[in-house]
Amino acid sequence: MNDHFLGVIILESLSDTSIMYEVTVLRSSDVKAPPGDPFPCWSRRLVRISAAKIESFATKLAEVMREDFYNHFVDDHRLVVVFKGKFFILDKADKSSWSEMIEYGKTVRVGQEWTRNIPLKEDELL
Repeated sequence: MNDHFLGVIILESLSDTSIMYEVTVLRSSDVKAPPGDPFPCWSRRLVRISAAKIESFATKLAEVMREDFYNHFVDDHRLVVVFKGKFFILDKADKSSWSEMIEYGKTVRVGQEWTRNIPLKEDELL
């Protein structure tokens, strides 16, 4: 099993970007934001973080996130989804375990069209 998680952080989702110093940025990519989004494009970062630090990092990330966004991280078996105010550690192979996360996402204005289809494979992350 990997000793790290890979994930995607959208810089526009952060009210304080200094949290980025806690992760290793592997690649950057900008993508056009969905229609109606207040940001014209999203600045995405593919990051690596040690498995030992993922929970403390997710706690801090949830504190600096804005509504309307999620960030996520994967290892071989788990999916960590972070929203404003809360994060979830899920079995990435068992989407039936995702319902609480999907419901919470709605409370911070992240629709289920996003949370039901989170990219899980390394080559789909960025």
